[in-house]
Amino acid sequence: MTGAPRLASACLPFVLGALVAGCETQNVAARGPTGTLRDSAEQVLYGARSVLASNGVRRGELLGDTVLVFAAGTRFVVQGFRAQFATSLGRPLSLMTARTGAYRIPAGRVVAHGPVAIVSDTLGRRLDGSWVRYDPEKNQLESDSTFTATAGTRRLTGVGFTADPGLFAVKCRAKCVGALGP
Repeated sequence: MTGAPRLASACLPFVLGALVAGCETQNVAARGPTGTLRDSAEQVLYGARSVLASNGVRRGELLGDTVLVFAAGTRFVVQGFRAQFATSLGRPLSLMTARTGAYRIPAGRVVAHGPVAIVSDTLGRRLDGSWVRYDPEKNQLESDSTFTATAGTRRLTGVGFTADPGLFAVKCRAKCVGALGP
């Protein structure tokens, strides 16, 4: 029995030394995940384009520099987003551009994020906002964020809007301020 306490007291300095040495290690900050959205995509497409349609009526074209495909090909994230809207006869109406966008096949809706600019092909009408949703079934643009719409010397600012893709009628929802002149 005298051997066990002697062994424990002989090992004690080594155990304490290991504990102290363990406490002297440098702290290392934990890093979060380093993956990107592109890493989890099912497919990555470059220079992609698709038709925007509702009930067999062509509403325009969706174009993207890079398109990430998710959810078995039903959800798309578009980087370098462009949507070219047209009449049912194919006459161009406007071009919507944004840093990123998303398109879901079941709903058929397109949402553009980042600085969004919509420029009509006629008369120089323009609408700028932070995000815009396009519903091809209603053939309507909408948002609940701040926006600025201009047409020649006319200017409309507010929070939230609905508009047709050609920007012929822009309806402000709240805090609407309009101005005429330079």
